[in-house]
Amino acid sequence: MTLTQMRFILALARHKSFSKAARTCNVTQPTLSNGIFKIEEELQQAIFLRSTRSVTLTQFGESILPSVRSMIEIEKSVHSKAKEFLNPKNVVLQVGISPLVNTKFVILLVSAFKANHKDHEVILVEQDLKGLQEKLVSGELDLIIAPKVSKTAIGNALSIYEEQLYLIDPADRDSLKVEIGDIRDKTFVMVPDSCGLAEITRSILRSTSRDFKEYEGKAMTYQVLVDWSANGLGCAILPKSKIPEGIKKTLITKRSKPIPIFFEAKWQPSQKKIKSFVKHLKTNSEKIYSGLV
Repeated sequence: MTLTQMRFILALARHKSFSKAARTCNVTQPTLSNGIFKIEEELQQAIFLRSTRSVTLTQFGESILPSVRSMIEIEKSVHSKAKEFLNPKNVVLQVGISPLVNTKFVILLVSAFKANHKDHEVILVEQDLKGLQEKLVSGELDLIIAPKVSKTAIGNALSIYEEQLYLIDPADRDSLKVEIGDIRDKTFVMVPDSCGLAEITRSILRSTSRDFKEYEGKAMTYQVLVDWSANGLGCAILPKSKIPEGIKKTLITKRSKPIPIFFEAKWQPSQKKIKSFVKHLKTNSEKIYSGLV
């Protein structure tokens, strides 16, 4: 298992095309195909489903993608630490993000910051909520961006954006919006209690003062959650950014108002080097997110 193979996996997952992924990685298509085949052989699991028209991740591939990203981010972090050591004026910021965060928003946010702060390097690290909080406390991460769930006393907090929640219900193909009280008797598919989505979903459903049913199994990724729901195992609740285009979705409301999920940045007061990035969040988060919706 090599970092080159990890880069191949990420590129192929992103582009869904061997030729495009090979160009991104600056290798020939046979080299990339062979690298993917070898790692699948080593793991004894298929990472991709291949057909004449498309390349998609298997359920196993979806489950390992966060770990693959983490390996690449660790490599970037080591290189950035080396740059910071050789040039003390270069500031490296380790920013942790929850898988539930809108990826496009974060990338635009970081790109805008780096455009005006050439001496700053921003390394993104995706992890579950518990890992993010632990690494923020230990100092391994300078700042985290995650959904606002149960209150914690960790560091300073800044609300940066909110995203409306949608229902995927294969039994309803027509409704544009639905009241939360009208769906409480349905069965819901969930992801594990790691990213905050399951806790938020349960909290919303409990607000109806009625019991609700959960499907016994757990989907390891949002894509699997969507697939299970679309194939009739139950309903799913997700923010819009995590629902693929082409999937029928219904806005969830309470007393006719959309139900949002709130996202916040958290950091330790002692972290002085994060000051410029926090100022950037306060000034630009709303404007950048507004351009996406």
